[in-house]
Amino acid sequence: MFGLNGLFSASIDGNKYYYGRLNDGQKTVYKKMLSGIESFSKVIKLPMIPMNETSLIFTYVLLDNPLLYYVTSFSQANDLYKSKCAIMPDYKYTRSFVKQNNKVIMEHLQIFDVLRTKSDIEKEIHIHDYCLDNFRYDYTFNDYSNSILGPVFNKSAVCEGIARFVKLALDYLGVKSLVVSGKARNQSQDSPMEMHAWNIVEISGKTCHLDVTFDMSLKNKTNRYDYFNLTDTDIKIDHSIINNVPACTTNGNDYFSMNSLLMRSPAELETHIADSLKKGRRDITVKVLNVRNVENIEDRILKLAQKQFMNIYNSDALIEISGNLNQMVFEINFK
Repeated sequence: MFGLNGLFSASIDGNKYYYGRLNDGQKTVYKKMLSGIESFSKVIKLPMIPMNETSLIFTYVLLDNPLLYYVTSFSQANDLYKSKCAIMPDYKYTRSFVKQNNKVIMEHLQIFDVLRTKSDIEKEIHIHDYCLDNFRYDYTFNDYSNSILGPVFNKSAVCEGIARFVKLALDYLGVKSLVVSGKARNQSQDSPMEMHAWNIVEISGKTCHLDVTFDMSLKNKTNRYDYFNLTDTDIKIDHSIINNVPACTTNGNDYFSMNSLLMRSPAELETHIADSLKKGRRDITVKVLNVRNVENIEDRILKLAQKQFMNIYNSDALIEISGNLNQMVFEINFK
């Protein structure tokens, strides 16, 4: 994973999901592209392939390698007589600029060295929380916002930059992950789908969806985990997937399962609220299952919370309920 002088080398031996999706001939093209881009080659000679196939492989190279932030597009020239073609990458930055930046990126990632002996799920949680605690969504959409440069240098990025940083950090710690391209809509169920990027992470042999950007948008007083290790069924409630990615079908690694915060009935929710209040908890977040009718559900949860507070303290409380109706996650705050 590391090349000379401690700088990154985007080798094929690393965590490259999209490379693995290609046939042998396409893998040869991928390797030539990757090597040429790393060398800042002005012209990269390739076997003759259709333009749409070149574009697909180029996209896969960038998705697999977050450190190739310095190239964004290419032009292609074909030599039909020799059955060869060549691409001319469009480099956004100079070689010296990239070398200098990569040293800073490496130093930044070293903060995760303390996690080396942790489990993969602990590494994932730490990186998720690190992003929520240190980064913000970049509404200025500057030149850095859609690459790893945004989080590292500006502490802000759009979804693509955040997803690429998450993959880079997980790669650094040896956790398998990939960047997913797709669409998503915000908390309003009437809002249109917009282009979006997030991650799939492999934990204990199980693949799960991780959308750090969406959890970042939900954070208030405490970190949120509404989109931490979801299945395909859950993520597709408000996301759609464009590229070919692994199936995520197994529950168990999501935050609410791991922390016994899945509420399967009103009685189970009441018990959990009561137990939390007895322990002095005033901020409670749960995921509610088996809801047949979502109408007025926040009011129904509020009444349950008021009842339990009255039973324990014999007094009323000011209670705020905020809900993610797409994922049926609710934050209950007792003032």
